[in-house]
Amino acid sequence: MPAKVLLVSLGLRESDQISGNRGIVSDNVRWSTYFIQIFEDDWGPRDLFRKLFLFALDCRNDSEMPMREVVVFLKAAPRETNPEILAFRKELEGCQDARVFRFGNAEELKAAVMSVCEGWATELIASAAGSAARATSTAGI
Repeated sequence: MPAKVLLVSLGLRESDQISGNRGIVSDNVRWSTYFIQIFEDDWGPRDLFRKLFLFALDCRNDSEMPMREVVVFLKAAPRETNPEILAFRKELEGCQDARVFRFGNAEELKAAVMSVCEGWATELIASAAGSAARATSTAGI
């Protein structure tokens, strides 16, 4: 908090949370700096989570938006044989605009999310310190 950095999570586990509140959900994504999505087998009903993911990528690719990074966590499934699920996984892993991490269990996921968030916080703190230093040196001119 002294660095004025706060990473807040917003969890949407069910597709009804997206479909019933699409405008609010889109606004939250639109004005976010970072975006994390966690997957296991598919995009969910009506591909709502895919649409949300693609929207986050669009925000990331728009220099006018604050989005800096999109991260996906994908539960490992080494014995998966379902062609639809394998296609879903291939699509995610092939995405060039997002970092994709695999996890095997809840503890691995927790550690990976913490690592990503710590990296973001460190980046934000360094950026804020650099901005403050530039402002101070400019004020002295």
